[in-house]
Amino acid sequence: MRIMKKYFILAVAALAASVACSKVETEFNPTDPGNKIAFEVANYATQTKANVALTNAEDGIYQFHTVANQFPAIGSPVQFMDVDILPWNGTTQVTSANISSNNITAWAPADDYFWPKTGYINFYSYAGTAAPTVDNSAADKKTVKFAYNNVTIDANANILVADAALHYARANSATETYPVDNSETSGHITKGVPTLFHHQLAKIIVDVEARTTDAKKSANTIWKVQVLKAYDATNVSTISPINKGSLALTSADASTTAETVAWTKDNENATNISGWVPGTDKETIELNDSEVLTIDVNQTSSGAPNEILAARSVMPQLTSGVDFKLTYKVQALHGSTVFMEEIRTVGIDAAAVIGDLANTVTSWKANQKITYHIIIDPVSEKVTFDPAVEEYDAIDADGTVDEININENGIVTP
Repeated sequence: MRIMKKYFILAVAALAASVACSKVETEFNPTDPGNKIAFEVANYATQTKANVALTNAEDGIYQFHTVANQFPAIGSPVQFMDVDILPWNGTTQVTSANISSNNITAWAPADDYFWPKTGYINFYSYAGTAAPTVDNSAADKKTVKFAYNNVTIDANANILVADAALHYARANSATETYPVDNSETSGHITKGVPTLFHHQLAKIIVDVEARTTDAKKSANTIWKVQVLKAYDATNVSTISPINKGSLALTSADASTTAETVAWTKDNENATNISGWVPGTDKETIELNDSEVLTIDVNQTSSGAPNEILAARSVMPQLTSGVDFKLTYKVQALHGSTVFMEEIRTVGIDAAAVIGDLANTVTSWKANQKITYHIIIDPVSEKVTFDPAVEEYDAIDADGTVDEININENGIVTP
């Protein structure tokens, strides 16, 4: 009886151990909603555009694409994702048609993806009007390449690439948040995959103002200036950048902890600005006719600048190769009577190189807006270029970057 009892006790112990092991194994439910993979597109660190920028009128982007590789604790790495990531308000997908009545509460794919129990995942994301060719063929899945080949850049072209998000895994509890940039002191955190987008293009803006000095002002003369889109076949106001090029980006994972890492721009050097390799095709962009800029007898300026080229995407490039021509009409009036009229051209009756006209801006770099403020003095026949450069971020009137706050659900609010 003692022997039978001993075996019985051992059997009970084994059963208890089996139950205990089963309980441990089922503590992690891979399909639990708390283990779904979502993306945090937010300004938790220095960046160019975030959630608010992916869904504004300027960019018009309501989704991005992610390729992800899984690195399990045991076994070979595999591709885990190749899917569009969409904005959501609960179960409603947010689009350009319904953004006015919806807040974005999450970025996630249409179908659920869940964090694996072991190992980690590397995420590579891009967005915009041109998609790269993705090379994800490396056997160890540690190196991924994006290539934009012979891309034509038009007025509304938009190309964004997020920093690679490497070595991310599931949170240990429903309330855990991932750490972000260690230099960040404002307390910004993220619950999803940090997705930090950067623009790969630049934007240029051209405006014009008529202005003279008190010393040249006449007590009875009114001056009028008008930019002419086309005066004749040879005097057309234009700017002519190279509008086709290629960009190669490489992400080679050398990380050991979860972090976002900038891509290497394969061809970046002194002549290939921002890594773009320009082609030879030039686009002729005509400048718009401005309204008549008037300096009356009591003024030295026509007032606020008049935009003759709205914010327009351009491929990053050296401005030494960008042709520019400005044709404008100047009139002098006594009252309503015109007593002098001239057609004048910046560039000495031929296209000038914009880099020579504005030496302070020698190149158009990615993630920059360059405004060429042109001041025409109709009295002295002097034209001044006053270029200004700013980051792609929204800038307040006081010159500071707009503050954007992120709440725990990933909603961006001003």
